[in-house]
Amino acid sequence: MSEETNYTRCTPGARLGAFLMDALLSVVTLGVGWLIWSLIVWGKGTTPGHQVLKQKVVDEKTGQTFSWGRMALRELVFKGLVIWVGSFFTFGILWVVDRSEEHTSELQSPAMISYAVFCLKK
Repeated sequence: MSEETNYTRCTPGARLGAFLMDALLSVVTLGVGWLIWSLIVWGKGTTPGHQVLKQKVVDEKTGQTFSWGRMALRELVFKGLVIWVGSFFTFGILWVVDRSEEHTSELQSPAMISYAVFCLKK
């Protein structure tokens, strides 16, 4: 990863921690605070949970941090619609399958997007 030398690929457990942190922050802020915070930090390639845990989403091919638009697409379209709706019909199986370290989804855009989440090195 060329752009972020202080980061290393997050483990699935670290990514799950960020997901749970996002869920907790969403509940604590009644969803509104989390949404406002998200709109601000998506431009840095992160979510509130990722930011607290020092993680960011990068393009696997270029090593560039996701832009605001790509984060919005990832969070709203892919996670919001595909994972949650799909998990409802598969009793959570789709959510568990999506927890892998690398993601490739043709559902996010006409072009295939491959990304990974990286954690700040300690």
